Amino acid sequence: MTNKELVLEALKMAGFDSPVEKENGGITYHKDRWGHVLGGQGELYTEELAKRWANARRSGKTAAYFLKSAKQWYSPPRRIVDCSGLIVQAFRTFIPDYADRSANTFKAQFVKSGDIRNIPETAGLAVWKDGHIGIYLGDGKVCESRGVAYGVVISDLKTQKWTHYGRLKSVEYDDTYFVFRKEQKPYEIYTVKKGDTLWEIAKRYKTTVDVLAKLNDLKNPSLIFAGQKIRIREEK
Repeated sequence: MTNKELVLEALKMAGFDSPVEKENGGITYHKDRWGHVLGGQGELYTEELAKRWANARRSGKTAAYFLKSAKQWYSPPRRIVDCSGLIVQAFRTFIPDYADRSANTFKAQFVKSGDIRNIPETAGLAVWKDGHIGIYLGDGKVCESRGVAYGVVISDLKTQKWTHYGRLKSVEYDDTYFVFRKEQKPYEIYTVKKGDTLWEIAKRYKTTVDVLAKLNDLKNPSLIFAGQKIRIREEK
């Protein structure tokens, strides 16, 4: 699996192609995001499943956790993952029998890692703190299954006390790939809306697809996403 494929699967779970429901405290909640329940690995969280997990005290949690704290995820039912489950689920899209593992196991298996303060601008790197893990998107943005009250969200790096970044084992990395990019120059920016194409954006701003693809380092101009920032031209 490539880092791009990993990121695209994570963004699906964040509902990245759906409208933004709200933004608060450096966290963006998309309408169709998946929910967060400890032990979740892509299941559809129904009331029946919640009761079954409550009776089993799954992940050491009580009935109050599954039937009250997590009720929003079965009313109506949504797919659910926990923080490491988000990454496991992304892997299982390509490797169906990919084994479950915790955030700390992922950390122990990093191929290369470093201090979070030195994280490269490469989407698909894992970001980690003890007991929690997410996927870096570039420009200080992270996709994470944050907690039962949040679900899978896009958050600012600074909203968690991440300590390390790392390359995930079995992921082939293109170091130039990003979703969000740090701006070095002042550019006129367009935020992609659902249904937009690069051709339509180019036409609207009286430029060409080739110019926008080069300006934004887009290897496949047909792959753009709602919420993505597109540089149009340098501001005068």
